[in-house]
Amino acid sequence: MERRKAANVVVMYVGIILFLTSEQIVDKDLCGNARARGEQLEAGLKAIQSKSSMIIDIRGWGLLRGVELSEECGVLAGEVVGKAMEKGLLLVPAGLRVVRFVPPLNVSEEEVSEALKVS
Repeated sequence: MERRKAANVVVMYVGIILFLTSEQIVDKDLCGNARARGEQLEAGLKAIQSKSSMIIDIRGWGLLRGVELSEECGVLAGEVVGKAMEKGLLLVPAGLRVVRFVPPLNVSEEEVSEALKVS
């Protein structure tokens, strides 16, 4: 009988944690923010792409975006990630030629603008 009580307590705590998390998601409108900041990120990346032959594709949805680098540019994703990190921007390589942008759901408009200015 004690094992059942212990299991119920664990389930109760997990439920509380999930409830608080989902409440915070709704209160802070993280889904709406992710949608708006994702659109901002996509528009900014497309503006950069229009000025550079380095980027051949931008893909993804919401805040998860991948930028595919052209082979002709001679730069690998790891190099871009390293240079960005030196300037305070955390990106993720996804293979040899794709750089991922994976900001948090609560990223601000100003933070996305700042990230897009890193070159």
